[in-house]
Parts: sequence; C-alpha cells; structure tokens
Amino acid sequence: MLARNPTSAVSKRVEHLTLKDGVVLAADVYRPAGEGGWPVLLMRQPYGKEIASTVVLAHPSWYARHGYLVVVQDVRGMGASEGDFDCLRQELSDGVETVAWARGLDGCNGKIGLYGFSYQAITQYLALAGGAKVDAMAPAMGSFAPEKDWAYEGGAPRYAGMVGWAKQMALLKVAHDGDRETHAALSTLSGLAEIARYLCERPDLSHLRRWLDNAERDWDQVSPERLLKDAPLDIPVLHTGGWFDFMLEGTLGADRAFRDASPKTAHLAVGPWTHMPWNGASGAARIPEAETYSVDRANIAFFDFYLKGKGAPPRSLTLFDMGAKVWTQLDQWPATTERTLALTSGGLAATLANDGRLGDEPGNGEDVLVSDPFRPAPLVGGHVGEPSGFVDRAPADDRSDVAVYTSAPQASPFTLCGPVRADITISTEAPVFDLVATLSLVTPTGSANVIQTGITRTKNTGAPVSVGLRAAYVTVPAGFSLRLSLQAAAWPAFSLHAQDPAMAGGPDASPLTLAIRHEASRLVLSVLNEDTANGA
Repeated sequence: MLARNPTSAVSKRVEHLTLKDGVVLAADVYRPAGEGGWPVLLMRQPYGKEIASTVVLAHPSWYARHGYLVVVQDVRGMGASEGDFDCLRQELSDGVETVAWARGLDGCNGKIGLYGFSYQAITQYLALAGGAKVDAMAPAMGSFAPEKDWAYEGGAPRYAGMVGWAKQMALLKVAHDGDRETHAALSTLSGLAEIARYLCERPDLSHLRRWLDNAERDWDQVSPERLLKDAPLDIPVLHTGGWFDFMLEGTLGADRAFRDASPKTAHLAVGPWTHMPWNGASGAARIPEAETYSVDRANIAFFDFYLKGKGAPPRSLTLFDMGAKVWTQLDQWPATTERTLALTSGGLAATLANDGRLGDEPGNGEDVLVSDPFRPAPLVGGHVGEPSGFVDRAPADDRSDVAVYTSAPQASPFTLCGPVRADITISTEAPVFDLVATLSLVTPTGSANVIQTGITRTKNTGAPVSVGLRAAYVTVPAGFSLRLSLQAAAWPAFSLHAQDPAMAGGPDASPLTLAIRHEASRLVLSVLNEDTANGA
C-alpha cells in the first residue's frame, strides 16, 4: 500500500524481504519526492515498525525529507515479519541479508547507513558481526557487551530492568503469534518474582532463564564486543549516549573499539539523558549557535558528511557537563590525574548523614550497617535508580542502612572527567555480599544530586572491594561538596545478595551486616589535569 502526505513530500510503502530460509520480513520504506539516487538509512527493531524509535528520535519521514530512503524493518518474529523471535541470536544473519537487500532498493544510490536506539543500536553491531558492509552508522544508547553493560553490572543482575523488558518482549512475541491465552495470563502478572518465575518456566517465550543462567557460551553468540573482536571497524560512526543511560558503558566501550580502529571517523556525543526519553539541555551552551543538542540534527549532519559529502565533519567528542550545565566540544579525551579521598567518621556514618567525611587523611575506625531484606535500601538516581538521573537523593541518605561520607565544600572549582571508583575494605560473615556506591554533588543548600552509581557482587575474601561507578563529566563548583553513599542493597534495580534472581524477595532472604573499615578505603576520581594545579 502506498500512502502520501502532501505536506511532507514523502511516500511510504510496505516492502518485503524473503530470507534464504524462506522467512519473510516486512519493512516500512519512506521515499523522498523525486527520482531517487538517495542513500539508505536502515533501522531494524522488534517493537513494531510504526514506532520506529520515535520514543526518542524523529519520525522516519523527517529523515526522508532530508534526502534519505529510510527503511524501518520488523525483525524476525515481531510486528509484521514472519518467523520466531529469539532475542539477539537471529540478528547476525538476518542483518546481513537485510543490508544487502536494502542496498538494492529502488531509488538507493548504493550507499547505506544504519541508525537506531537501544535494541536498534545492537542490531547494527550484530549486522557487522555477521559480515554486513555499511558506509556509516549511528548507534544510540546500545549494548556492546550485554553480559556486563545490560543484563549484569558488577556481577549482579539488573533485576527490575531485566525482568520488565523480558515481560515486554514475551508479550510482543505471543501477540505476534496470536496466542491470546498466554498473553492474558502474562498480562495479569505484576510482581517481579512472579513474572520471573513464569518466564523462567517458559523458555519458549523468553530469553530470561538463559540470561539468568549467565553461561559464557550463550554470551559468545550475542555479545558484539566478543563477535567483533577481530573485525575491521574502520567505519564512520556516531555514538550517542547519556550519562544516566543504563547502557552507557556499552556506548563508551563501542566508541573505544571504533576509535581504536579509526580515530578520525569516530564521533561520540554524551548528553544529560536517561535511557528515555531524551530532553534538550538548555543554558549557555558552548556549541556554536545552539543552546540545545538535537540528536536528530546531529544524525543528519553526520550522514550528510559521510554519505553525501556535504558539510563539515562532526567533532570528535561532544559532552554535556552535568555540573556547569554546558556542552563542550573536544577533539580528543583530555588528560586527567587520579585523585583519592579517604573515608573517616565518628562511627555513625550509617545513622547520621553528617558524621562521615571524605578527606585527605584516612581514618582507622569503622561504620556498621545492616541490610534488612524486608526493607532493603532502594537505589535512587543514576542509571537504574528510581527516579533515575541527576536527582536529589538526600532523603535516601538519611536511612540507617546507608553510610554517607561528604567532603568539605570545595575552595575552587574542578572537573571530574572519566571513571570513578570506590575501593572499600569490608568486614562481614556473609560468604557473598553486594556493595553499592553512589557519588553525588552536594549543593550549599543540602541537595545531593546523583552523579553516578555502581555495584559489585563479590565473594568474601577479605580483600578490599572495588566498585566501578562508570564515567562522569561534571564540574564541581566552588562551595559544593562530593558525597559517597554506600549500601548493601539496591532493590529492586538489582536482586538481593546471594539469591536466585528468579526468586528475589522470596523466603530465603536474610539480613546482611557489613562493617566498613576506614583503613585503605578510598574514593578514586579522575580530574582534569588543568584543575589539579588549582587545589583539586
């Protein structure tokens, strides 16, 4: 069927690809007015081709009006495409065939770019891993190593997100298959443990049991980082990420891989966003003539340069400074120096929010906190907290199962740029435990806005525990402080320690006591070199 919108000068037609195994995939193809000779922009996604990532990106017709033949395809077993959906596993070979098919579409000039967000970003990497040849790609907020940047973090399963997304995909799958009975049964389930048990007992519906089993052989089949280890990655690429996106480490890992292969054609933008939705950040922006950053405009400028030879090349790095509230453009990652802050307190950091301190001199005492499985500490802010983002977590820091350490107000501003790490000495009788760390920017009025969070699930060896808090780009203004918050649970973002995640919150939950020993405990920051001379 051909549909036209006279105001858009773009036509839309549903076109089909018959794969080598006989399965037929459906795609919406948007063509600009005219005789053609356009590059293709291809998106492959499982949520229904009519949605087309519009939760964060402009409608495909907008891209088509800029002179592109836009193809949005339902992946195998979803939407209007035939076949059986098998999360990620099908995307290598199907992606290769789709790229070859799209290059031959009527009106294509032979050049093809890939774009899309989240799952639609991962399909781009997997198409490359299958051997697809493309001319440029723009993955936004995608996983590059799902075993550590999507399903798991620090050895702990991202419980609420993993279960919630598995339910969504199972509902889409059974709706596609016309299984009304299963759709009704699954729709009535609400508790995370109830949903997890149901899906784990139905591997025909969901990948969840496979992901919770966490077997290396399974990740070998779907992890772009592993599959692309020896592949040529000298392809022009624009990666888009968010400081509070739960897949940020995937975006940064993919950027490193492509940047190592071809520094001049690797471009990265990281904004003040969670996974979705995206909102422009206004203010005294350093990007010329722009107070907000538009991902869509950036995508078009990128594809115009690499697929049409128009305009100037994008800058290498475009980063939003969460502290100064400005965008910065850089030609390369700036040099940094490692700075450490030691933990100390009067022994009441878990019961008084103003007792624990971050400073230059290490303490020799300890703070004890107890995690009660009937009221586990939630995770607030950051990439998987509730709410997520650069939000105030000061009320959560008042809990007695959260130990809080705050620096003195800074005499002069400095900028954090790069990874943050907490090395903490823990004493506990538990054989396995979680340690959750949050870094916040404390304002003179007492708000504690989350910069980053991290978790480590570890065996009790007596050695210091290292918690990676992901990368940050934040200017700490004069008069502001940094705060490190430590807790032993991050429910429901992560399952509780030492439990089967499918049974999280069940009868096997037990209290966990951690003693945070100050000696050898420290917060490790990456600080811009230009700031270290100013007392940072």
